[in-house]
Amino acid sequence: MRMLVKIPFYVTRSVVSLIFAAALLLPVCVQAELRAALSAQIIDELDSVQLVVRDIGTRQSETPDLSALADDFHVLGVNTSSQYRFVNGKAQSWVDYQITLQPKRTGELIIPPIGIGQQVTDSIPISVRALSADMRRKIDALVFYEMELSSDSIYVQSQLLLTRRLVYADGVQLYGGQLETPVLDGAQVFALGEGQSSVIQRNGRTMGSYEQRYAIFPEKSGTLTIPSESVTASVRVVDGVSTARKTVRISTQEERVAVRPIPAEYPIDRPWLPAIAVTASVDFEPSPAQAVNVGDTIRRTLTVTVIGNTGTSVPPTALAPNEREFKFYLQPTRIENETFGENLEGYRVEAVDLVPITPGALGIPGTQITWWNTDTETVMTTDIERRALSVQGPSIVDAIPKLPPVAGPVDNTPQLGGTVQSNANGLSAWTLLSALAIFTLTVLIWRTRNRRRTRTSATPSTLKQPLSAPSQKQVIRSAKSAAPLVLRSELAAYLTHATQGDQVRAIAKFCTSGDIAKMSMDALDAACYGTGEFTDSDREQISAALKKFAQQLNRIPKGNRTDLPHLYPR
Repeated sequence: MRMLVKIPFYVTRSVVSLIFAAALLLPVCVQAELRAALSAQIIDELDSVQLVVRDIGTRQSETPDLSALADDFHVLGVNTSSQYRFVNGKAQSWVDYQITLQPKRTGELIIPPIGIGQQVTDSIPISVRALSADMRRKIDALVFYEMELSSDSIYVQSQLLLTRRLVYADGVQLYGGQLETPVLDGAQVFALGEGQSSVIQRNGRTMGSYEQRYAIFPEKSGTLTIPSESVTASVRVVDGVSTARKTVRISTQEERVAVRPIPAEYPIDRPWLPAIAVTASVDFEPSPAQAVNVGDTIRRTLTVTVIGNTGTSVPPTALAPNEREFKFYLQPTRIENETFGENLEGYRVEAVDLVPITPGALGIPGTQITWWNTDTETVMTTDIERRALSVQGPSIVDAIPKLPPVAGPVDNTPQLGGTVQSNANGLSAWTLLSALAIFTLTVLIWRTRNRRRTRTSATPSTLKQPLSAPSQKQVIRSAKSAAPLVLRSELAAYLTHATQGDQVRAIAKFCTSGDIAKMSMDALDAACYGTGEFTDSDREQISAALKKFAQQLNRIPKGNRTDLPHLYPR
């Protein structure tokens, strides 16, 4: 039991008929001329016939115009050959076009004129005899298509499953391969895996089967038409004591499916999503259970899985964290489709990098995905829960103390026993100087206490102990090839230890040491928290800036490193 695919087309007429047709076309002169002949004038309904067209007086082949044949004939193949002879001082040349035709109907048909270049052939009559009912039944039982649809009515943009199965007996030869994936107007079609061959039972006989499965998603309501498609095969038929081969065309049935619009009960303010099931999962890297510090990067990955639809059908989720708590950087969305059992399964993967900028209990908001369950025909929701993070360390943006209110000008008021005149301009100046002095003293005291508190109770994210802080050589080594996040972490630890201050001010001091340091640090931050790229040139610049900064620190006496802090944070 076998099925041969993509083999040369079987010629139903004898070689003698072809030789006879070719003999009719033998050139008698070298003048340009176009002739045509048939291998047979009378054929059976499923037989094929060879039409030979000879273009005399040329050696250059052209593409024949066969459009006139489409009404009554299937064009099964076209072969071209050329000949050149030089006999008794005379040159002869011609090009033969051998066209294999199969009639679409029975009766008296006319092969219309065929055009090649500027010439056309004469029309040729042909008689096509109908098969007997017994012969037709025998052929139909040898090879046929079976079609299965998951439903005759579906919602717009929902999944319709199509199964197309070719059933064939032993000895059937299939020409040109299997049917391709259907192309439907107003619908997307996805192949569900590769075609599968198997052995099945039909009408008490063991037969071969080749099954193809597709998921179809109509894009508009109304009627979806799945047109009929055909392939050509050769079957071996026993007629009495003789065996004959017949060339047949096996066709699928045309199918029509009703496509319903979005149901009225579906929320009009939500994107339409029909599916069998929708699930969502959220992953964090690193895990929220680990210690999270201000300035760390946390990647939140949301994966929405939809069974019975495509990944593109899933609407984007709205993640809007509090901008006073996080900086966030969206990553490219990934959309995929794959076969899941008998259905299509789609994925939408959204990733975002979150950088907490303030300590405390911070919340990552949740959301909901609304969808239509095509099995139960009800509105469903899939929840994405809110997640909480416990963040430690000092805020990246320090609060600036507010100026104390300044007393307004003193009006001249009448006093008992006379009027006391005051110098308003002098009093205002004195009041302003007093306020500035009090404000400066307050800032100095606040900064001194804050620095002592930071040095005595700093967490590992703000102060690195000397034994755990990387050396300058280690940071420069990392600058050559380490990932941007790793490099930034090591650089921050080194600067914090080298300047004996907190992380934020240590990085700020490094950035103010020169233009190269500022530009290279900006490039590093863009690569860590944005969409920038940290190039080899940036790596060289940050190494040079780090060496220069270390030299500047070495020139400052240790006793001078405890200077009063800046009046305003940099």
